Amino acid sequence: MTGTSMSSERLRGSGVLFPVLLLAVCVGCSGPGAVPASSGASTSRAYEETRADALLLLTAKVALPPPGVDPGDLADPASAGATLVAQYCGQCHALPSPRMHSATDWPRVLRRMWLRMDRLPDSLGIRTANEGERGMVLSYLAANALRVSGAELPPGPGRQEFSVVCSRCHALPDIKIHGSGDWPSVFLRMERNMEQMNVSRPSPDETSKILLYLQDASKTR
Repeated sequence: MTGTSMSSERLRGSGVLFPVLLLAVCVGCSGPGAVPASSGASTSRAYEETRADALLLLTAKVALPPPGVDPGDLADPASAGATLVAQYCGQCHALPSPRMHSATDWPRVLRRMWLRMDRLPDSLGIRTANEGERGMVLSYLAANALRVSGAELPPGPGRQEFSVVCSRCHALPDIKIHGSGDWPSVFLRMERNMEQMNVSRPSPDETSKILLYLQDASKTR
């Protein structure tokens, strides 16, 4: 295995390959074919270039997905859909859980991912799915997607905080997908995901209200 391929494997395993690829593709735009800056380039242009670099790095950091799952943890892991998800969706970042998005959100998310993959240079060795495989991936993810809440949330203190905070990253989940005793560990995992993705975390007061709401609502609903 070459030094380049070994580095790529390590980056894939850490879940940061896609931001690095994004940087590589964008940096390539200023390669040998680019028009060199004139000797009289102004300070403002240098500032804009520095600012553009900073924005690019920030975008890459924000784009980091949360920790993923192992292929064996996918629903029906031996199925064709699960096999394709593991094959294609773990090449650039951590393998996503189907429950990261709702069935209505997955088509948009997948379209964005396919477009990005299609535009990566062949030299990176990222495999892309054909149309039939893409349909199977979408069907699998939609069938095992996050189960969302109904139009009306159960009443109670903390309902507003739950609605605002938990919709920052995904559709509001069905409160019954977890038991009352499971919500504290689930919520802690969500907070870690929010930190990973640079999403504003709830305050201690909001956290307390949301947890009490989820625990009470999951008992009585």
